[in-house]
Amino acid sequence: MAVAVVLINFRPNEQTAPPQPEPDSGMVAGRLGFPVSKLNIGEGGTKIAADGKTPIGYSGTCDSAAQAAANYTPVLADVNLKTWDTQKATLNSLAVPGPWLDTVLLPGDSVTNVVAQGTELKTFAGGWMEQTNVKAGGMHRMVSCEPKKTAVVQVFFGALGTSDTLPQGYFGTRTMELTWKDDWKISNVVTGVNDADLVSRLKDKGPSGGLGGTPSGNIPPLDESIVARYFKDLSKEGWAEYANATR
Repeated sequence: MAVAVVLINFRPNEQTAPPQPEPDSGMVAGRLGFPVSKLNIGEGGTKIAADGKTPIGYSGTCDSAAQAAANYTPVLADVNLKTWDTQKATLNSLAVPGPWLDTVLLPGDSVTNVVAQGTELKTFAGGWMEQTNVKAGGMHRMVSCEPKKTAVVQVFFGALGTSDTLPQGYFGTRTMELTWKDDWKISNVVTGVNDADLVSRLKDKGPSGGLGGTPSGNIPPLDESIVARYFKDLSKEGWAEYANATR
């Protein structure tokens, strides 16, 4: 049983223009056709959340929002049957409560409840059903940002999901709205359920999809052919690589 991220088509907002993000003067040209930011995945925070790995405690700048979005993506997307309770508690500590939160928690709650009732599910590498690697995708698009107020950020990540044999690699986009409450907190996430307002602010859904073929147990390095496939009919505008993306 695999846990899937539900994505829907996005449409641009034709009524109001969102606040523009701060310019990133640290950009340089990248070989995949995207600028490379000076920002690193795993940085930007001053403290660590209760799970012992998620950086928290940001400065409130738009750059820190881009870092927070990358660092929060695993908490939103991962599902490990052995550590789900800790992940759920961490996500609750990062969240501004709303309907989105129940939808994000539903996959993990569902599979752990099934296991608690005695059903065995396929997992890999110590209880994983979905395991993200943000550096494997390693890109972000700042949709809008006002420092110490709100930001909407899309993060392109790599991941492994359960399959009948080895874990299956794929790439996806996680879109989140962050709200400043003495730190960046997640206030909304695109889930495909009741999020029309959030998706109306986006250029497009962002790249996502499986890799096809026989599962290899690995996420392949992002290269020109994968970018061409995933960005077919989608805009590359606004996307930038994190400085420590895996390439």
